[in-house]
Amino acid sequence: MQVSAVMPGVGSGKDKGKGKEATLEEIADLAYRLTDNTLRAVEEIEKVNEEIHLLAVNALIEAARAGEAGKTFSVVASYMNELNKKVESITRRIKAEMNMQELSSAIKEQSIIVKGNRLADIALTNIDIVDRSLYERASDVVWWAHDAYAIEALRSMNRDSIKNLENRLAIILEAYTVYQDIVVCDIDGNIVASGKNTLLKGKNCKDAEWFRAAFKNRFGFEHAHYSPLADNRLVMVFSSIIKDDNGNGNSGDAIGVLANIFKWKEFAQRIVENIPLPEREKRRTRACITNSEGLVLADSSGRIFDTIEFDGRNELFNHAREFMVGEVKGKRCIIAHALSQGYENYSSGLHSLLIQELL
Repeated sequence: MQVSAVMPGVGSGKDKGKGKEATLEEIADLAYRLTDNTLRAVEEIEKVNEEIHLLAVNALIEAARAGEAGKTFSVVASYMNELNKKVESITRRIKAEMNMQELSSAIKEQSIIVKGNRLADIALTNIDIVDRSLYERASDVVWWAHDAYAIEALRSMNRDSIKNLENRLAIILEAYTVYQDIVVCDIDGNIVASGKNTLLKGKNCKDAEWFRAAFKNRFGFEHAHYSPLADNRLVMVFSSIIKDDNGNGNSGDAIGVLANIFKWKEFAQRIVENIPLPEREKRRTRACITNSEGLVLADSSGRIFDTIEFDGRNELFNHAREFMVGEVKGKRCIIAHALSQGYENYSSGLHSLLIQELL
């Protein structure tokens, strides 16, 4: 939700005459400036009124000295004195009733609430997009681990079956451009086929997190990292064990692992760099995807693997969707957060943050 008002203003070029949208903070600043200007004007009136008062007193004194000749002037001086008292009463009342500063504070507080909720909604949308996409990636790898070409290549380990597998993986990569590569490893972690880079063949991956995880849970996963399998690009790897079905569809012993190398940077950066905010807000807003320790895995400011720290982070990270006002790197900010809610039976466990510096 975006709350805005239209302020009359003079534009230039094609925007001339269209007016300008004002944020709640700008309205609050206008109220504050109006209060400040009004109080300064009242002070000027008070100074002028003091001078009038002195003139009226001096006029009464001179009228008294003039005796009968000064009676008419004395009436005018007395009237000036009465006007002076009325002006003094009015200025006191204006000062007493001026509560624009309270209005300004109330508008700014409401602005933070409105903006915080809007940023939290965007954070929730971002993490939902991440979860849905990663669910699809997890589904892909589990499904393709049942591919007959992969099973046959690992079972026979002959040149023709491996070549057929490589062709099969290349066709998949043409259709699924979100992947940098797809590789198949034997039971010892040696890459026997790649859909894109034949130079990877023979490379051993037994110590890779995604390889070991596949044998623990049948489905494996490694969060964002710079991978030598992808020319050190920032990727995520999804993996699943391949089982020998003995040619009859029955699940047998594990004979290898299939791994999808997902283009994490290209995917995630589009999300954090294209948040739906006006450009002037975007310039002071940092959008991130982090793990539960605040380690940055995607960042509109480009600080990958930075760690975001602020007081109250752990408490905020426990909420599904929430915002707070806190200090980040010495600046007072709105910090909006959303936690991975998962999609179907998959949850990334990641966090989405939007950090916007307060003016």
